[in-house]
Amino acid sequence: MTNMRGIFSDHISAHILAFLLAFARGLHVYLDRQRARLWRPGAPTVFLPESTAVIVGVGAIGAECARLCAELGMTVIGVDPRVESAPKGVARLVRPEALDSVLPEGDFVVVTAPETPATRRLFDAARFRLMKAGAFFINIGRGATVVLDDLNAALRAGRIAGAALDVFQVEPLPADHPLWDAPGMLITPHVATAGPYLNDRRTELFLDNCRRFDAGQPLRNVVDKASWF
Repeated sequence: MTNMRGIFSDHISAHILAFLLAFARGLHVYLDRQRARLWRPGAPTVFLPESTAVIVGVGAIGAECARLCAELGMTVIGVDPRVESAPKGVARLVRPEALDSVLPEGDFVVVTAPETPATRRLFDAARFRLMKAGAFFINIGRGATVVLDDLNAALRAGRIAGAALDVFQVEPLPADHPLWDAPGMLITPHVATAGPYLNDRRTELFLDNCRRFDAGQPLRNVVDKASWF
């Protein structure tokens, strides 16, 4: 069994950076003021060269996100169960067992992890309490990794400064869910993969694996069924 891993990396990492830059420049605050027709300068900003991103999952997508964050001068800590050496831009690579020890270092916590038995409900009330009070949380991996009610509570209590999600435990996110108007919340409707050339990339990868299979060669993107991805 193989998958399409790697064909979305540029589109999804751009989506992550859009969220990250919006938070860094206070756009989530100014958006609310715009809706209220309120001219009020002065939203908190983050100086990226002095900030740290903790990226949970540094496979193809997380690695590209790390590279872009490093280009902005950020320090990147990667968390991954099977990547053996730090990808470009990752200053420190740790195993998932060390997640709780590095979470307090992150000004931004970015989740690109797949859904597995080990990652379901990975981010709950306890983990949000470990994050900095001024930190921002971003998830574009799988919705099952985040307990939405716990995230909503953390935002409303001011335990974290903001969150941006493209994926959710329940999709579509119900219209009456409290996250829609939670403070510091940015929501996109599972669109981080949007971009050109995806069908071309799918076709190229599929045909390449067909040729490899016919020739008895190793296939690309073989799924580790024991790990679920």
